Amino acid sequence: MAPRNGSARWNGDLSSGSGEVTVGEGVWTGAYSFASRFEDGAGTNPEELIAAAHAGCYSMALCHILTEAGHTPRLIRTTARSYLRMVDGAPTINQIDLDTEADAPGIDKTRFRELAETAKEACAVSRALQGVETISLTSTTLLNG
Repeated sequence: MAPRNGSARWNGDLSSGSGEVTVGEGVWTGAYSFASRFEDGAGTNPEELIAAAHAGCYSMALCHILTEAGHTPRLIRTTARSYLRMVDGAPTINQIDLDTEADAPGIDKTRFRELAETAKEACAVSRALQGVETISLTSTTLLNG
């Protein structure tokens, strides 16, 4: 597989400077700053980008696992929240909460939860983030079929 890339540019000092982060070869570009990362300022931050990557990767892993188990989903929605906290004096992502729901015909809630947990362990981003103290998962199946 080809390497995937992103880039960032930062101008100025930490507290009053600003930057721009780019996904891929200009697929998406967003502004970021000290305020958007450590306060409630406008713009994005690395933690949001990690959350988005985690949600996307997890959704695909869950789709694969559900399909392999004979329950091809019609829809999967996943939200990820990453928490940046000071740990031993250093900013650290110490928690990520995944919240997913799926419309997967023919599966009961218990089996869905089992497969959802399996997907969390199989997700490449979850594995890359093994240093995160807690990655929690809430899973809901939409019983439509």
